[in-house]
Amino acid sequence: MQGLKRWLTILLLLLIVLLSAGFSLWNTVPVPLSFGIVSFADRPLAVWVIAAFCLGGLCGLVLGAGVVRDVRLRLRIRRLEKELASRPRFPPAEREI
Repeated sequence: MQGLKRWLTILLLLLIVLLSAGFSLWNTVPVPLSFGIVSFADRPLAVWVIAAFCLGGLCGLVLGAGVVRDVRLRLRIRRLEKELASRPRFPPAEREI
């Protein structure tokens, strides 16, 4: 099963690379990009689309890492709470006056 998953991942990445290369070859028209007062030089449309795709992937990885960390911490808290609940409770010690 692990080998199949690896081959499917490689096949998917190869397909993405081939589609990106084809997209780059077909879309060579220079397009300006501006965000309000910030303007970038004219670049081919494919450059902007691939850059947006990569930036979105990077944002997904960064945000996904935070989600994974939160899930791990919640699981750890749950495990520690179960461990604490399974421990015997002792009555408070009597005070001497």
